[in-house]
Amino acid sequence: MSEKNELFPKDTDFSNLVKKARRKSLLRNIVVSVIVSCLLFAGLFWLGTFMMYKKIDEDISYDYAWRSIQGANVQSTGSDFNYTPFSVSVITGSNKYVAGVPLPWENLEKVFSIFGSSRIVQSNSISGTGSIEDKRIPLYFQGERVIEFYAPGENYDFLPDDRPLLDEIAEYQVVEMAYSFDAGYSLEEVEAIFSDQSNWYWVGGISTPDNQPVYGGNAYGFHKNRDPIESANGFIQQLKWLQEEKGDSQQEAKRLYDTLTDKGQIELKPESLRLFGIVVTGTAEELKQFNGSPMIRAAVLGATADKY
Repeated sequence: MSEKNELFPKDTDFSNLVKKARRKSLLRNIVVSVIVSCLLFAGLFWLGTFMMYKKIDEDISYDYAWRSIQGANVQSTGSDFNYTPFSVSVITGSNKYVAGVPLPWENLEKVFSIFGSSRIVQSNSISGTGSIEDKRIPLYFQGERVIEFYAPGENYDFLPDDRPLLDEIAEYQVVEMAYSFDAGYSLEEVEAIFSDQSNWYWVGGISTPDNQPVYGGNAYGFHKNRDPIESANGFIQQLKWLQEEKGDSQQEAKRLYDTLTDKGQIELKPESLRLFGIVVTGTAEELKQFNGSPMIRAAVLGATADKY
């Protein structure tokens, strides 16, 4: 038996070389696999990050445009970005301007993920206290009254008139007041009366269940800049863009556009735009000049601020 084995002598060096080669091959495969996995992860991470930033740019642009037509007398002030390895939180602030005095309003937070998703973080909500027997319960947000609008032609159980409250406003304060009209009026007709104190125009275009008022945060309209006609044109162009571009509110923008144009029967331009309400701001004495206006159907007091 020993003689047979001697015919095939065991080469210890060769066996060790084979084992060493196998170990090197295994180690090389592991290193290659790790490198490929790292490169794949880095590539996917870069792609996810790229798509996330693209979505942020698109969503923020769309959201800014949308908030420019929704929210009575509320203007966006800018966004803060908070970064994590896999997400970005965008907090967009807004102010109300009452006779030029800024009041901090709603902060809207939206979280974007590298996995392609986005979500809105619940913000503060309006609230109020009262009894079910009360004809109206004033609502508050950020410690200020929330304005309301009442559409012409609707039969409400109660139409508020807060104009007598102007007698209780101090001389050092400025206020906002939301007037709802008894019909739709042209921009020229509205400016002929309210031009000195007008801040924001309500275009209607929204229905509410059970004849509830339209609260300021849900109302559609536009701010008055130096030129009311240019302001109206800006609103029209924004609405056209919003209903053509993909975004969270595209379907609602299309519905609003169809409502204002009677499903394409009316050309939407400043001269054809109907206004159903307005937000005016100023001192109590400045707003009292409108107390006798026959076009005012309802008047709701909004936010108040000290002049200085």
